[in-house]
Amino acid sequence: MEQTGFTTPHRVALLALSVLLLAVILELVRRGRFKERYALLWLASALFGLMVGVFPGIIVWIARILHVQFLTVVFGLAFVFFLGLILSFCVVISQLSEQNRELAQELALLANRVKTIEDADTDAGA
Repeated sequence: MEQTGFTTPHRVALLALSVLLLAVILELVRRGRFKERYALLWLASALFGLMVGVFPGIIVWIARILHVQFLTVVFGLAFVFFLGLILSFCVVISQLSEQNRELAQELALLANRVKTIEDADTDAGA
């Protein structure tokens, strides 16, 4: 049997954590506390954890292709995951910032319109 660096307890723990993560994400989406588009990255990571737990040779195979140690692959994948997470947060923050700017502009226009109407009513009443 080929040495993958994953012992049986490692595999069981990875499988358990992946199943738990998958269940938590699906429950949060079901309850409406987590939007589907934000859950995709987390679901993909949980499914990848399940795949590695069932087939730990995937990490060794990737390490062979890249000519690096398998632990480097694990850290590299974690880095890519966090990079994707940060990128998705930046996209969301950018969208929210734009929406906030548009709402502030609309509020200013409405406040100006209300002031104009109130001034016109005050002048008509006098």
